[in-house]
Formats: sequence, C-alpha cells, structure tokens
Amino acid sequence: MASKEMKAIAQKMKGIDLCMLTTVTSYGHLGGRPMSNNGEVEYDGTSYFFTWADSRMAHDIAQNKHVQLGFRNDKEFLFIAVQGEARILTDKRVMKDHWREELKQWFKDGLDTEGLVMIVVDARRINWWGEDEGEIDL
Repeated sequence: MASKEMKAIAQKMKGIDLCMLTTVTSYGHLGGRPMSNNGEVEYDGTSYFFTWADSRMAHDIAQNKHVQLGFRNDKEFLFIAVQGEARILTDKRVMKDHWREELKQWFKDGLDTEGLVMIVVDARRINWWGEDEGEIDL
C-alpha cells in the first residue's frame, strides 16, 4: 500500500482521530456509530478500534465483514470514505500494540476487561473529496 496516492491520502488524514463506522445489520440495514482510532492517526490502510464483544457492531461484523469508515478533516475541506473488511480480534498480544491508557474510561480493567475485543478494518477502497478528489483500490 505504499503507492504515491496512498501516501498522499495518508498525509491528508494525519491527525483525524474520529470517524463514523458503518456496518450492515442482520436485517440488511446500515448501522453507523462514531468511533475513535485511539490516536493512531498515521494511516496505512488499516484502522483499529476497541469495543465490547457483545456490542451490536461486533455482532454485525461477525455476520458481514463489509464496513465503511467516514472521516472528515476539520482543518480543510476534506471528506474520506474507506470501504473495507473488518474482523474481530481477541488476542491480547495484538491488542496491546494498540492500547492507550485513555481507553480505561470505557474499559476499566484495561486489556483484562471482560468482553473487550478489537475491530481491525483493512481498507479495500478509499474515496476522497476536497480540493481534489480521487479513488484508490487496494
């Protein structure tokens, strides 16, 4: 994913922490919710989020891995849509690399919080609109 276009869009995304994560529900509807990528704002095509194993979002992903992330850069006119495939991880060794202490406000026992899982979203297509617009298929 080290293409010139990917590097350029990653630079534009630098600093964007919040996004809307949209899943497909078991009824075929779209379900969106705001998520933080925990300050991991050096985008390389993969996004990481923590949630509860019994959340609607985790259940949706278990049934349908196709998701979309919607980003907006407040510093300039820029909207980014990342279509990707999500998976749920429970491996604490992997989760540790993405853990931030600030997450304890939601997960009080840290990585030992019962029911904690990590969602990993691998981008398959990225579209953006702003001063210019474009698309990258990965």
